[in-house]
Amino acid sequence: MHPSPEPASSRSAPASEHADTPVAGSWMRSRTAGQQQRLRLLRFAAASATYGIGLLILALCAALGMLGWLRLLLIAGGFLVINLVFLGLFLSRANLRFQDPSLTLPQVMAASTMVPLILVSGMRLDLVAVPFYSVLFVFAMLRLERGELAGVGAYILASYACAVALRLHWYAGAISLRTEAVTALLVVVSTLWFGSAASYISRLRSRLKETALRLEQLATRDSLTGLWNRRQIELLLSREIQRALRSGAPLAILLADVDHFKRVNDRFGHAAGDEVLRQVAAVIGSAVRAGAQVGRWGGEEFLIVLPDTPLGDALACATRLRETLAAAAFGMPQACTVTASIGLAAWSGTEAFPALLSRADRAMYQAKSAGRNRVAMVEPS
Repeated sequence: MHPSPEPASSRSAPASEHADTPVAGSWMRSRTAGQQQRLRLLRFAAASATYGIGLLILALCAALGMLGWLRLLLIAGGFLVINLVFLGLFLSRANLRFQDPSLTLPQVMAASTMVPLILVSGMRLDLVAVPFYSVLFVFAMLRLERGELAGVGAYILASYACAVALRLHWYAGAISLRTEAVTALLVVVSTLWFGSAASYISRLRSRLKETALRLEQLATRDSLTGLWNRRQIELLLSREIQRALRSGAPLAILLADVDHFKRVNDRFGHAAGDEVLRQVAAVIGSAVRAGAQVGRWGGEEFLIVLPDTPLGDALACATRLRETLAAAAFGMPQACTVTASIGLAAWSGTEAFPALLSRADRAMYQAKSAGRNRVAMVEPS
């Protein structure tokens, strides 16, 4: 008998100071939300199957005269109600309102409540205590944090103590106190052991999560600016084109190139140039509209993907970005002005990924040829 644990891994983008990060993280999560919910339902089905195995064991006990059939039916009815409640939460997607959408802790607590009820239902059912509790702890430790595990352990010991007290009262003179004491000792020892093991696993899981986040950041983030790297922004643009193909939503991209960046490196040094790029990335992140994806395209070039953005709004965004950059104060050995030439391309509705990028690139070079610090656009041919 066990709940269905939510996997510890996360699928969100690592935190960053730039405005595109939370948007991108939620965008990546929403892409797999349906798949995650199906996995939760499959895990819940596996948990329900385990409840069924537990009921088969109790049915065997009933056949051996260790449990009355009526009490077995009542226990089965309790498990049925619990499963129907959780199934309703999953099917209605109400589980998504909780911090742990797999509802691991509520399922563990519900199952932990059923075990003492089983123990008081038959005089010789003390033998199921250790295996049932052990299965619960095995699955609880896969998801729950140390504090939650400690709470579960305390609840199990308290509820088990109540069950033992009731057993001693109801079956006084008929049960073996020695057997009851040995079973109680096994329950306490196994609870403490599983609690210690679960705490260790929880620490390992936290370290694994941190390592996974660092690896994800290395794989998807530009190390200098913290924006998406070229590979990741290409992937996001490709996905947005596919989404626009399905929905018919507008899409535009901006390709911004810092003007005369070589002069910054030559005059102030490469360290100052790196700092300028970091500040430019921060300005872009604050200037673009919510929902935009921002990546470092290479060198001093930045690619901004604008989903659900018609041409007029994209032009306004590009103009606002150009003006914000030109007005920003860049701290270096001495104050200087940084501007950018921005190429704008609105997706035609049919063109492929390379054609859209090529138009933005041509538009950016047109802006440079026209005097820099301006926005240019190339219409689809």
